[in-house]
Amino acid sequence: MDAVPSSKKFAVIKELLHKKYNLTLLCNLAGVSRSGFYKWMNRQTFVSPKPREDEVLKLKIVECYEKLKGIYGYRRVKVWLKRTYAIHMNHKRVQRLMGELGLQAVIRRKVLTTAKKRLTSSLTTT
Repeated sequence: MDAVPSSKKFAVIKELLHKKYNLTLLCNLAGVSRSGFYKWMNRQTFVSPKPREDEVLKLKIVECYEKLKGIYGYRRVKVWLKRTYAIHMNHKRVQRLMGELGLQAVIRRKVLTTAKKRLTSSLTTT
């Protein structure tokens, strides 16, 4: 059960507790400590300011992404946030939040100009 993250184990234990199972037994089966479960429970009830701030920033990042049709990557999104909302933050934080949202810049295709195209366009203009 080491492949399963502890947070998922704790969520399953919480669901089974409502069905009147013994907490000690569930923790032993899942391979987690009882104190760890209670710490996880307390973290669920109290949300620290950083994740709340991250949620607000995620909304603004999604706004930028949708407004500009996904062409901005994390560097340009950071500059957009600074210019639009005067939010100063590290590019790594923007990159992490965009990764959590699953947002990635759309790479636009370059327009290839060949010698043949240039030659035909110059002949038609003269």
